[in-house]
Amino acid sequence: MPMSSRLKPGNILAQRWFARAEVEVEADRYVRYLAERGYARDTVERYFRSVAHFVHWVSQRDVALCDLSESQVNQFLHVHLPHCRCARQCCRTEVDARAALKHFFAMLGNAQTKPVPSVSTSIAAELAGFERHLIEVRGLANSTCTVRLRDVRQFLVDRFGTSTVRVSTLVSADVVRFVMRRTTGLGPGSVNSVVLSLRSYFRFKASCGTSTTSLIAALPRVALWRLAGLPNFLTPAEIRQLLNAFNRDSATGMRDFAITRCLLDLGLRRAEVAHLRLDDIDWRAGVMRVRGKGRRTDVVPLPRLTGQAIATYLRYGRPQTTRREVFVRHRPPLNAAASVDLVRSAVRHAADRCGLQQRVRGTHIFRRTIACRMVQRGAPFKEIADLLRHRSLDTTTIYAKVDLLALRRVALSWPGRRP
Repeated sequence: MPMSSRLKPGNILAQRWFARAEVEVEADRYVRYLAERGYARDTVERYFRSVAHFVHWVSQRDVALCDLSESQVNQFLHVHLPHCRCARQCCRTEVDARAALKHFFAMLGNAQTKPVPSVSTSIAAELAGFERHLIEVRGLANSTCTVRLRDVRQFLVDRFGTSTVRVSTLVSADVVRFVMRRTTGLGPGSVNSVVLSLRSYFRFKASCGTSTTSLIAALPRVALWRLAGLPNFLTPAEIRQLLNAFNRDSATGMRDFAITRCLLDLGLRRAEVAHLRLDDIDWRAGVMRVRGKGRRTDVVPLPRLTGQAIATYLRYGRPQTTRREVFVRHRPPLNAAASVDLVRSAVRHAADRCGLQQRVRGTHIFRRTIACRMVQRGAPFKEIADLLRHRSLDTTTIYAKVDLLALRRVALSWPGRRP
């Protein structure tokens, strides 16, 4: 008996829409796909009805599922759903439809796992060429590529809209106007990120033979004094307060506590925690392999407390899964690795519970904390740089400012002060 037939009678209309579009097999597959990932029956039914609504809408336009475009998906979500008159029983909730389609496209193996703002064919081709340049020539990480493409997409849409992209027609005023609008209200670091994205794109176009010297010169220089401020770090009392905020009797609490110990004891980045695999830990030797930025791999010692937290989670908290990542999801979709957002959320939720939400807004504060503790204990900067896996000692020098005892010994007296 088909899986979709096990849904309650209220979904007969959805089944009929799948049948009319001649994709009954995909309907049954989709229900099984969601059930295998641990979704509740009510959630499966809502998603099933949402996808059926979309399939019905697409079939009326004689478009095959394999030929769908981003603009068509967005048209369904933003134009059709608010004014839908397909049937009284159909699902019209955009949140459900967006989540349901994300899983449906993932099941079909479609690279479009989530709708993104639609762009013209010319801009899409331009972005595809720029993406190849970032990956194949520059060798940038996926997260960096995503930021660069986002900023350049916004620039091209702002300037060209649906017309053909002609960078040779741009003038300096176009660049200045976009940067001023795009960066209103942003901090210096965020402004600099937008500038870097545009500079990278203009240099890419220059390598293709288009003159962009005046456009690059129009980009503002952002004042970023790297050593201007003091690094923010947690005190020992705040660390104890945060660690006590985890419920280590629950599976999720064991996982989140182990994640936090990796961040706090080893100074790992959140992506490094999310990508940590079972094979990366050598329990006998007491070391761990870390896959860091720039495709760099390092071997670091595994502290006893960190190892105990991970071992406790693996033995008593980690659900059965085929994944090789150490940390996995405990809520649907199951059998999936923990994402970088899950790592950040684990820390943020704990900070909220113990009243440290203003102090712990992300995971990078743990790297600063471990560095500041080592400085205050007299550790050499080379040792700190090795632990944090900094490529240059210059990156580590900011932590010299927290060694107040050493600074007092070299500080000069204020002019006019009595001896």
